[in-house]
Amino acid sequence: MEKSPVVMAEEGEHSGAKELPKPKISMSDLTFVIGVYTTKSKKLTVVEFGADREFNPNDRVKIEIVDLSRFELPKSGMDDVMITWEVVYKKDWQNIVTIVKGRRSLDTNLRWLFNDLLAPEDLIRRGLTGDVKVSLNGDLLDKISLEIFIESDQRYFSPEDTLRYLQCFFPSKN
Repeated sequence: MEKSPVVMAEEGEHSGAKELPKPKISMSDLTFVIGVYTTKSKKLTVVEFGADREFNPNDRVKIEIVDLSRFELPKSGMDDVMITWEVVYKKDWQNIVTIVKGRRSLDTNLRWLFNDLLAPEDLIRRGLTGDVKVSLNGDLLDKISLEIFIESDQRYFSPEDTLRYLQCFFPSKN
């Protein structure tokens, strides 16, 4: 299987593989914006600052928004839900990339998988999947978690994978 160049070492001329360069951006440069919209005009936008998150280099990056039941978004009112996951660079709201934008009914028994995520054509091959999971507390939406999965490697993005991927969308940092 072919591996994504974002997450694997590059082939060197003589010595096998060499490490990819470290990302030029950091989690503290990023703001994650998760939106939940229903046909009944109920909407919820949650902002999570990368600076508030800590990741071990060997962890997978999971953006998890919890305790959403306080916003009283009932499952019964979510026959048609749109979830968005956007990333803002350096709090510059003109510099936004939408990673996931999907619409369907809210069903906690199924994951929301979005295949072939947005990717700069010259840097990333196909096979990135947005993995969105929702959980309920009773009848209310309570938790949303978002991750990026690499199908060819059968693994989730690490912090460096995530930063390397996201910096592709912010040209001033390439």
